[in-house]
Amino acid sequence: MKTLAPKAPHTVVSLLILTVVTLACLFPFLGKAVHIDDPLFIWCARHIQSDPFNFYGFNLNWDGHEASMAAVTQNPPLAAYYLALVGSLFGWSEIALHTGFLLPALALVLGTYSLGRNFCFHPFWAALATVAAPVFLLSSTSVMCDTMMMAFWVWSVYFWMEGFKTGNPAKLCLAALLIAACSLTKYFGMSLIPLLLTYSLLEQRRIGRWLAYFCLPVLALAFYQWLTHRLYGQGLLLNAVAYATQLRVGGELPSKLLAGLAFAGGGMIILLTAAPLLWDRKKLVAGIVMAVMVGLLVLTMKKVGVFPVLDAGNVKWLFVIQISLLVTAGTSLVLLLVADWLRQKTPASALLSLWVAGTFVFTCAVNWTVSGRNILPMLPAVSLLLMRRLEARELLRGWSGARLLWGPLGVSLLIALLVARADYELADSARTAAAFMTQKLGVTPNTIWFEGHWGFQYYMEKLGAKALDRHDPPLSSNEVIVVPVRGSYLFPLRGDQVAPWFEHEFTASKWLATMSAGAGYYSDGWGPLPFVFCSVPAEEYLVFRVK
Repeated sequence: MKTLAPKAPHTVVSLLILTVVTLACLFPFLGKAVHIDDPLFIWCARHIQSDPFNFYGFNLNWDGHEASMAAVTQNPPLAAYYLALVGSLFGWSEIALHTGFLLPALALVLGTYSLGRNFCFHPFWAALATVAAPVFLLSSTSVMCDTMMMAFWVWSVYFWMEGFKTGNPAKLCLAALLIAACSLTKYFGMSLIPLLLTYSLLEQRRIGRWLAYFCLPVLALAFYQWLTHRLYGQGLLLNAVAYATQLRVGGELPSKLLAGLAFAGGGMIILLTAAPLLWDRKKLVAGIVMAVMVGLLVLTMKKVGVFPVLDAGNVKWLFVIQISLLVTAGTSLVLLLVADWLRQKTPASALLSLWVAGTFVFTCAVNWTVSGRNILPMLPAVSLLLMRRLEARELLRGWSGARLLWGPLGVSLLIALLVARADYELADSARTAAAFMTQKLGVTPNTIWFEGHWGFQYYMEKLGAKALDRHDPPLSSNEVIVVPVRGSYLFPLRGDQVAPWFEHEFTASKWLATMSAGAGYYSDGWGPLPFVFCSVPAEEYLVFRVK
């Protein structure tokens, strides 16, 4: 195999440091409230405990009406099976579930290190850059499938390259099994099949026996399609593909491209903090000019996706500055790809380029939304590209050279921790709101209805309240309805049925937003940035009485 350099040494000390740093960064968030789509995975896991062979065989009200879980979810069930195992062993508390998901996060970091030994001399720093990325910390403080998918992803690439180089059938078979597991954790894992197929063709220039190993994940996905069609009357694999490509939020393609670049630049903020190390003075000046041009473009557009740049005729300058910086940082990723390819022109370089470019195109032009969860798959490849660029500039020679990275890594990690903390507080505000509404309204919980879903629904139902059906709400006199103003899947209430009672606010982060004020980390339908430093409005809840 044509690699950039002889394989970097494997040291126990490096693995130990990476383990300690990863766990230390995630430990403060073990008590994070159930958030966004976490409930879907938890409910599925609890159902699997009682009916393991019919994983989606239950109904729920997730978007305003009762439907089958098979029709609601757009993810395969492997992460839920893992969650069922964690829950059965350690219980269903937030701390227990998040502790169980430390393992996939750690596997992703150590997998990036192991894979990086085939691409650069400094895989330790590449793995640290992965830990210091906001997109890693936010994804790893959830119990959704994203970090688990990426753990399978990096190790499948590692074992495929190792097996391909030596012709070892056991490693190639293990890689194929990991590809299948990756795909059944999140459908995007299927991208590994064309990615590694292309890499193998570039490396060997002909078809070989290795092609047969791809049959295993293909057969696993075909079986899944057949099984779900038999169980639920529809093949969920193709259904998810149709959902991802037909639904669209976040505006037209120009807005999607700006959001994609901003999510890349913000989710991997080291692209910005390490810019003086990555580029010479001319390119840095060009980057400043580009940031100004992006700002002017945003002002001309007047809104990016759903988010307006003007407020009562006044420009939101703080937002404009942040989107300009993050889009410019995201654009530098394109330059990294080009520079690496022009310098190397090897199958390994092509693998990294296609890995990043394919993820970006899918996120911006194919998938229904731009989100941090969709940007996460490119993170390990970006970390490796960063190290390859710094090595090409001969900036990492010896300890004195490595010290140059402490500043960019430290700032990146600080921002990542602040963003993760802001999201923690947002999740906790929904848990607090549910407890307040069910305890302080002076009515029994079974007479409380609510709109909005995500973590708020999880805690409201856990406390005895019921999700309102938009089509046929069975309301009775003097019952109560709670509506989160910035909730999901909201619908209007009939004025002849309800009367406003009071409003209440719950404070999340006051100066950093992940799902308001132009930030939409989980979907650019809420905003074109992964996070925003600003004055964040409180989470507002409206309470109505049924007439």
